[in-house]
Amino acid sequence: MKNNRKHFQTLDALRFFAFFKVFLFHIPIYGFPALSFIKEGGGTAVTFFFALSGFLITYIILEEKKATGTFHIQAFYIRRVLRIWPLYFIMVSFAFITPVVLNVLSMTSSADGYEPNWLLSVSFLENYKMIATNSFPNVSPLGVMWSVCVEEHFYILWALSLYFIPARGLPWLIACSIILANISRYVFYLHDWAFLDLLTNIDYFAYGAIPAWLLIDRKEQASGFFSSLPAVLKITTLIAGIGVIIIIPNINFEWMVLIEPTVLGLIYLVLLALIVFEEELFHIPQKNVFSRLGVYTYGFYLTHTIVINFFVKIFDKKSMAFESTAIAVLFIAACLLGTTIAGIVTYYCIEKPFLKLKKRFN
Repeated sequence: MKNNRKHFQTLDALRFFAFFKVFLFHIPIYGFPALSFIKEGGGTAVTFFFALSGFLITYIILEEKKATGTFHIQAFYIRRVLRIWPLYFIMVSFAFITPVVLNVLSMTSSADGYEPNWLLSVSFLENYKMIATNSFPNVSPLGVMWSVCVEEHFYILWALSLYFIPARGLPWLIACSIILANISRYVFYLHDWAFLDLLTNIDYFAYGAIPAWLLIDRKEQASGFFSSLPAVLKITTLIAGIGVIIIIPNINFEWMVLIEPTVLGLIYLVLLALIVFEEELFHIPQKNVFSRLGVYTYGFYLTHTIVINFFVKIFDKKSMAFESTAIAVLFIAACLLGTTIAGIVTYYCIEKPFLKLKKRFN
């Protein structure tokens, strides 16, 4: 069967921007107010990845069901395995080998966090260990893999749900997911548990699924609505949405953790809808440097904490309270360049050979 799926080029650039915020969040530099303000809330960027996955996975499934009248769930899962598992398991192996190598080289390793359990790590259950211990694994890059675990759990649940639920039932699934997420977060909040599981994050995926449903099932109505809006309003909305995403992690009050997800989810919904239905206005072409870098985002995400920790040792400081702006910029540039090289190498050496196999399961 010919693959008629549309490639949304602008989303590649958005992936890179989201990664870059996560990257800045993990940069251990303090003492620069502007940088601290921008890099606050790395988890915000991760939740955008969730919304993006919700959009893309829902679009893929609905497009296939509309074109063929069915959904080949086995092929879907195989494609997801080929996309996620190879690099994931390489990074898990790296994490468990690292302490052994450091010990042989008589180098110190981090004492912060818990000793990881290999069975939980390879089973995509690292996030539940983090919730149970209210801590994080003491070796990179396991600390950022909680989001990959959540993504894997989403693929299983969402694909099964859409396999049995017709397209007209998707709005009910989305509504139930949003309600369930808010209830789950309230329960977790009462127990002081971190929001690191699927239930407390499933509404992000659901908000992302809405533009996909509109694109497949309500395309004419949605296109007509967005085309009727003035361009200045759409541009202003996009800019305001990005501004709120940057500002909201810096707002602190007691109930903010329960309010923030809904605000962000709605913003993600609007931003994705604008980009999908107003491609000419908000188009970032594939040749753009950010779109090109976006292709390597998965590798960037899984390797960036390793690279940052490496340069922390090179600069011989654990917490970079630099007085010199030049040295701070040099450290960030070195980490970004190292991450870029690591992400590109892992893409071509590990990811791409498996990605080529995905074509067999379209």
